[in-house]
Amino acid sequence: MKRFFCLLLISCFLFSGCAGRNVEEELLVIVLAIDRVESGNVTVAVKVPANTSAAGNSKASSDGQAGYMQLEATGHSFTDAVSMLNATTPRRLNFSQVREVVIGDEAARQKDFAKLLTQIDALPRFRCSAAVIICRGSALQFAENQKPIVGMRLSRYAENTLANYAGKGFTPDTDLCAGRRDLDGGFRDPLFILGDVNDFSSADEPNADNSLADQAGGLPRRSIEAVEMFGAAATDGVSVCGYLTGYEMALLHLTEGHVEALTVRVDGVPLHVIASGPAALNVDIASGQAVLRVDLRCEAKYPQGSQTDENAVQALLEQDILSLIAHLQALRCDGVGFGQIAVRRFLTVQDWEAFGWREVYTAARVQVRVTVQLRGS
Repeated sequence: MKRFFCLLLISCFLFSGCAGRNVEEELLVIVLAIDRVESGNVTVAVKVPANTSAAGNSKASSDGQAGYMQLEATGHSFTDAVSMLNATTPRRLNFSQVREVVIGDEAARQKDFAKLLTQIDALPRFRCSAAVIICRGSALQFAENQKPIVGMRLSRYAENTLANYAGKGFTPDTDLCAGRRDLDGGFRDPLFILGDVNDFSSADEPNADNSLADQAGGLPRRSIEAVEMFGAAATDGVSVCGYLTGYEMALLHLTEGHVEALTVRVDGVPLHVIASGPAALNVDIASGQAVLRVDLRCEAKYPQGSQTDENAVQALLEQDILSLIAHLQALRCDGVGFGQIAVRRFLTVQDWEAFGWREVYTAARVQVRVTVQLRGS
C-alpha cells in the first residue's frame, strides 16, 4: 500500500511539472481579433493571460486589465500577419482555448470573408466552437476593452456572457464551425453576433418606437463595461451585408421557438412573449412568384389587473415579423432558413443551383400568421 501511494505522489509530481512547463512555454489565446486597415493590410491581435510582473509593468494594468495583455502584428494578408505575430511573440501561441473571434466590419465585408474563416479555422489546434463576433468599429479596440467585470478569468467570463446574451435572444449563437459550414454552401445564411464599443458619448435616449430596436455601439445605458454585443451581422452567401437590431434578432429566435426576454407593448401594456414551439415554415414555388409562409403560435403574459386585445397583439407581431423578413430580403440574406425548405423540392444539386434560389427568395411574397394566447402572469 505504501509503495502504491509513493508511486501516486511521484506521478502527480511529474505530471504537474510537465503541465507547469507547458504553461510557461505557450501563450493561451483567449480572444483573436482581425482588422483590415485603410492601406488594405490586415492587423491581427491576440489577447493572452500575462504573469503578474508582466501585467504590472504593462499598459493593461493601468487600463484595468491586469492579468491580460494584447499582442498585435500587421501583414499584407491574414496569414502574413499571423506569421509575423508568431515570429515576434516570446512564446508559442496556443489557440485551443479561444473563446471569441472578433472581426472588424471592413474585413467582414470583403469577398474573401469565407476564405478568412477557413484560414482562422486552419490555425494549429484552433477551437472551432469559438463564437464569431462582427465588430461595427475596430475589432482590436473591442478586444482591448474586453475585461472580466465579474470574476477573474476572461475565458470563463466571455463564455458565460455569450451564453447569457444568446439565451435571452438578442444575439445569435453561431460559432466558427457553423459559420464556415453555412456560408460555404449551406441552405441558410449564417448570422453572427454584432459587437461594438460604446463610448457613452451619445444621449441616453432609447429608440422612440421600441427600445430594443437598436444595435451594439450606441445602446442607451451606462456601465463600466464598454463592450456591447446586441443584434446580428447578416450574410448573403459571400460576406457580411448588413445588420439586424436586437429586437429583430429576438423575433427570429421567437420563430425558432425559443426566446427568454422578448417584451412588447400593446396599448401601453407590457407583454412577455414566448413561443409555443418553432414556427411552421413553408415555401410555395409552384406559381410564378414564390410565396414564403410563416405560421407561429405563442403566448403573451400580461400583468395582473391589465389586459389587451389578442387581435392587436397578433397584428403587431405579424407586422414586425413581416418587416424583419423584408429587411432580410433587402439584404439578400436568408437568415430564417427558407432555403432549407425549398431545397427539398429538388432531386439533384444541379437542379437546385440552376433554380437560382437567391433571386427567387429576394423577390418572393411573404405571408405571416401569428396566433396568440393571452395569459395573466
